[in-house]
Amino acid sequence: MKEIDVRALPCPGPVIELRKLLDAGVREVCLRVADDLARSNVTRFATSRQADVHAEPSGDGGYLVTVVASDASFSVPEGGDQGLECPLPAAGEAAGPYVVQVTSDRMGRGDDELGALLLRSFLKTQLQVDRKPDTILFYNAGVRLCCEGSNLIEDLRALEKAGVEIITCGTCLNFFQLAPKLQVGRGSDMLEIATVLAEAGHIVTP
Repeated sequence: MKEIDVRALPCPGPVIELRKLLDAGVREVCLRVADDLARSNVTRFATSRQADVHAEPSGDGGYLVTVVASDASFSVPEGGDQGLECPLPAAGEAAGPYVVQVTSDRMGRGDDELGALLLRSFLKTQLQVDRKPDTILFYNAGVRLCCEGSNLIEDLRALEKAGVEIITCGTCLNFFQLAPKLQVGRGSDMLEIATVLAEAGHIVTP
């Protein structure tokens, strides 16, 4: 299988590279694309060429898109190739990674028991929505949810398995003396946390 990294190419660069490979007779190719828009464009083009397409998150906000060509994929369809245009994100649509930051072990203010129930419900629901977060950041008291004794461990592991990156604040883990009890995700520093937030297209704080 041919593997290429097209994350640095502006639209419609990823589609053009895929077209070159198909025109050269390559039957299987895996493209590493930068974001959801590039994934959508590549998928639309490959589908128009009657190729099979499978995309999965790559863990860095992008996707690995696998294209398996059929005999029909090597012929330009009537009306020309699709996906060579560069549609802009719709108004209000995030152009970068979707990040959830969990800053507490409760959701909202008021009753603590209700707040814990709401936050658990919110995180469990992320498995069911079409647009899952690319990354969930946990800091301050939020890191407790990723540690031994939390009733969310299995839910967070399921999110990790679904491609969601789980990052916890290492300083917070040390402050609460929880570093040895971390059960899901990985500890990190403020530089990475600040970078993830700065590069996010959409940030949600439940």
